[in-house]
Amino acid sequence: MKYLRNAVVAVCAAAMVPAFATATAGATTAPKTVPVVADATIIQGLPKTSVDVYVNGTDIVQDFRFKGVVGPIPLLPGSYHVAIRLHGAKPGSPPLLSETGVLVGGENVTIVADLTPTSVPALTNFTNPNPVLAKGRSMLIVRNVAADAGLNVYVSGLRIFRDLLSPGGGRIRLPAEWVKIRMTLAGSPTTVIGPLWHRLRSQSVTILYAIGSAATNTLTSVQQSYSIS
Repeated sequence: MKYLRNAVVAVCAAAMVPAFATATAGATTAPKTVPVVADATIIQGLPKTSVDVYVNGTDIVQDFRFKGVVGPIPLLPGSYHVAIRLHGAKPGSPPLLSETGVLVGGENVTIVADLTPTSVPALTNFTNPNPVLAKGRSMLIVRNVAADAGLNVYVSGLRIFRDLLSPGGGRIRLPAEWVKIRMTLAGSPTTVIGPLWHRLRSQSVTILYAIGSAATNTLTSVQQSYSIS
């Protein structure tokens, strides 16, 4: 995977142009300030597929493979068009997936290229929370964006989510410590993801994404985490 940082800077710079527009000579209007940025994370949840990611026409990630995570990417508030093309496809070719949305300053969002429950490629967007967490506490979020019939999620032996359907998720506040996580398909005791050890850090959010397909034995998980500001 090639993460084109210069391309990301170019996208941000293009969005900044209105913010840095100067007043006309002799005008008394106060200069505009740069708005607070939004953070965007992109996850590649399409098994056996390599893609290129375009944001507002700029190729920011090349050869983005299954289980890849890029971000957080700082973007200024405004309208953004995300296009996902098969790796090597021409920039002007029809994308495999695309979507246009508006980012608000201070937002923390995640965009996942994933599979619907019927194994159709899709883009799923999440707005990530900024909870108030006391010292020594953390938040765990589990999101199912895989092609399956639902997941049961166990943390250190205790089932915390039952029949978690795709696309969807649940959240729970837990002590900041190491935990063992495993997932089973709804109605089955067999572990299909994990067991995995994850460290839940104090005053931080940990997000696990179930991706892949039960039918092709590609179910797995990727992690995103961030501290609470």
